[in-house]
Amino acid sequence: MTVIAFTRPERRLKESIKAAEAAGFTVMAAPSLEIIPCSIQDMEQLFRTISENDVVVFTSPTSAEECGRSPIFKDSMRDAHILSIGPGTAKALERLGVATDTMPSEYSSEGIVEHLHGSVKGKKIILIRSDHGSRVLDEGLRAMGAEVVDFIAYSLKPVDPKHLNKILDAGRLGKVDVFAFTSPLSASSFVEAAEKRGIDAKDMFKRSKVAAIGKPTTDMLASLGIWADIVPVKATFEEMIAAIKKMTEM
Repeated sequence: MTVIAFTRPERRLKESIKAAEAAGFTVMAAPSLEIIPCSIQDMEQLFRTISENDVVVFTSPTSAEECGRSPIFKDSMRDAHILSIGPGTAKALERLGVATDTMPSEYSSEGIVEHLHGSVKGKKIILIRSDHGSRVLDEGLRAMGAEVVDFIAYSLKPVDPKHLNKILDAGRLGKVDVFAFTSPLSASSFVEAAEKRGIDAKDMFKRSKVAAIGKPTTDMLASLGIWADIVPVKATFEEMIAAIKKMTEM
């Protein structure tokens, strides 16, 4: 059976393991990042400034879930134009009673910029995201004449590496068939952890396949000298698992 290894934020780990196992993989998984929420007071201060002409962009399911901690979230979104980066984010908003108005065809920061091209001059665009959000998004929107408000809904902090070390040790021994990366930060953090353990990540990946969830993650891996063998058409975890399954069955 194909062994797949990945890291995920702790709150996404259980559902991700379940999805990979349902596809028939033996899973090695580790929590990668702890989610540190912003204060509800800061969040609600932002919500009270949102008007009907504003575009509110949610860049991950976590960005939606963190906003959902506020009791005024649903009502504050009622008159705004809501953009979700992808279907997972749209579903997270739907569970909170907030409908998505639009979604890019490419589920990435670049995809959002392309999706909004020519329609944002003079508009206020509110980005709800983590402290590791891509600069491509705010810079691209500002270049098109938008007024951009960048709100950090949560921060990401590395967690205890003991579970990740098990993956690294298995990879060093050639016991992992596919390494799957779900964000640029997960890729760079993984390579950094390998180096701290005295492992040459590039050499380790030569004995396995590497999957990247989308273009930003692919680009991060490339900047580290690592090439992705598998990239799904749509940047979701489920699509990545399906793409891995298709390749491993060839």
